[in-house]
Amino acid sequence: MYANNIAELIGDTPLLKLRSLSDASRGIQVFAKLECRNPGNSVKDRSANELLNQARRDHDLAPGWSIVESTSGNMGHALAMLCAVHGYRFICVLDPKTPKANVNLVRAFGGQVEMVTTPDESGSFQKKRIAVARSIAATLPRCINLDQYNNPAAIDAHYYGTGPEIHRQLNGQVDVLIGCVSTGSHLSGVARYLKERNPRLRVMGVEPQGSVVFGGEFKPFLQNGIGLSFTPGNVRAELVDEVHKVSDHQAFVAARRLALDEGLLLGGSSGSVSAAARHFLAGLQGPCNVVLVMPDSGVKYLDTVYDDQWLKSHELGSVLDELKGPQA
Repeated sequence: MYANNIAELIGDTPLLKLRSLSDASRGIQVFAKLECRNPGNSVKDRSANELLNQARRDHDLAPGWSIVESTSGNMGHALAMLCAVHGYRFICVLDPKTPKANVNLVRAFGGQVEMVTTPDESGSFQKKRIAVARSIAATLPRCINLDQYNNPAAIDAHYYGTGPEIHRQLNGQVDVLIGCVSTGSHLSGVARYLKERNPRLRVMGVEPQGSVVFGGEFKPFLQNGIGLSFTPGNVRAELVDEVHKVSDHQAFVAARRLALDEGLLLGGSSGSVSAAARHFLAGLQGPCNVVLVMPDSGVKYLDTVYDDQWLKSHELGSVLDELKGPQA
């Protein structure tokens, strides 16, 4: 068996039991859905592929068309990769929080980068990025803004892909789902699929302290690819039973613990999910199967989350202090 193009390699990511979070004495098993094993190293490969499929159905895309999208990084990587395969021009609207590796990846696949450098009144770049993407799409011929924040095709990618995979991998025995949100697409799609098959499933949504996807007052945060300064249309709040907000310190400690304890180099958003899971598991009675959706690889964050000097420069040296001490 072989694939005909890179898009055919998206999905069928592994499920890994996490020894450091599971507890045999309570019958609690914790599993990580490793979306870093997609060809573009993130969960956004699935969303990007389905967004393009829907655009082809709606607009008869052909080589030479332009795709423009606002992103914090991973969607840009995924779309740049897929647009290269299909012969589309890709314009990626990014901001200074985007890891340099993600910027370079977009360019490596032939994508054009438009950088938004001035935040809006809240201190976030997200609304300005979206406005720039829409403006570009409105002025260029044969150009489409996919709108990952509100386009239900992004949810479908996970309802028809990620959700069924998890269900199959655990023979339908899923009791708790924990996932982070930015656009909300992967959590909404997976939660919908699994809840239709197990109405008793508990779903926890995770976002950074300062994010307002599930409400609150926006404050800037350092976590990348997770959280927003507004609530996007693809968040299905009715599917989420509880919300946990994670500080930058907690997210980065948890991410680096996964590297030390499990040999998993994952992004800060996976750290947020892991930190939220630790909080949830502390009061959980087993037996129970818990699935954590881990969005991306940590390779793109070697200069940030995994760089001691970067942490110290952002007044997060406490992350290193906690890692040296006894594990909580």
